[in-house]
Amino acid sequence: MLAGFGDRNEAATEVHDDLEVRVLHLANVGTGAGDPPRAVCLVVCDLLGMSSNHAEPIRAAVAGALGLPHAAVLTASTHTHSGPSCIAGSEAVGWPCPEGYRELLVTRCVQAARQAEQSAVPSTLAYRRAPLPDGLSVNRRSLPYAPWLALLDVQDLSGTRVGTLANLAVHPVALGPECRAVSADWVHPFRRAAEAALGGTAIMLSGALGDVNPRHVHRQENACPADGFAEADELGTELAQAVAAEVPGAQDFEGVVEIVRSEEFSAPVGGTLLSTLTATATMSVELIEWAIGEARLVSVPGEAFHAFGNALAAARPGPLLVAGLAPAWLGYLPVPFTEGYEEQMSMGRPFVDALYGALIGRVTPS
Repeated sequence: MLAGFGDRNEAATEVHDDLEVRVLHLANVGTGAGDPPRAVCLVVCDLLGMSSNHAEPIRAAVAGALGLPHAAVLTASTHTHSGPSCIAGSEAVGWPCPEGYRELLVTRCVQAARQAEQSAVPSTLAYRRAPLPDGLSVNRRSLPYAPWLALLDVQDLSGTRVGTLANLAVHPVALGPECRAVSADWVHPFRRAAEAALGGTAIMLSGALGDVNPRHVHRQENACPADGFAEADELGTELAQAVAAEVPGAQDFEGVVEIVRSEEFSAPVGGTLLSTLTATATMSVELIEWAIGEARLVSVPGEAFHAFGNALAAARPGPLLVAGLAPAWLGYLPVPFTEGYEEQMSMGRPFVDALYGALIGRVTPS
């Protein structure tokens, strides 16, 4: 069963492109005598999202395999709506997690993390934030919208590109609910096109995409091959072109990799459809923030609205990477919180307000 659309209740019929896990492993070099090597490991899966019962075993296994502290491993999801569910309680809406899938995820994530660690080479880092070109995405709630992208460019000491981490905030729903093919949606052609243009490995890290759709959510009465895949390919390619165009302007920076925040966050939930599925009065999650030189990578455990992402950027005016749906998915994070589908698929206003305050340092706007 494919997760992500409430009106799709039939099983997948084909695999269009394999779901992947991609890993960014960053470690300090040249630490002083007796200093422990500091490293972080970002694990990004082609999934709608993961609850803690899936994310935490992955983080623990990767941390154990690489000899890292738990807070040095962060899971995130690309948020494709064309894969299985790893969200607790989703079987109630017809999205059961496949039997044995959690164990498969743990095994493959550990394999990918080890591969990333073993293939790491001394590198330079560069960062760029820029507007996202018009015409690629829309704010589906008609709220103020000025989209942006961010990227981390990694090159070895000879100037050969190792890879690019692209931080984008566009829902992967180009294929639409009628499509019953397993797919990473536009993320798959995005990575392919980015790698063709730039070289190295491309990783797409979802940002504040809660109220942001691609320019067109595909709706059709027949199967995807009619033109749905072509639309996803076109969008992914254009997003890759937008990222590639900004890479030459990325600014080099130096510094060390370190964990600057690892905090257990807990807040009450209630009053929404999603909260009724949790069967708990409070929800907890670990909030993670890494320093990658001058940049900050901040975990946001859900689908934050565009305004939430902008407030996060304003609160951290330096280079910023927003890790959405990380380390777990705890629903939508609507800002402003009013009434609508996204509010019903949140943990409730008290939870959203408390999380906003914990990440931004002030109350949510009304």
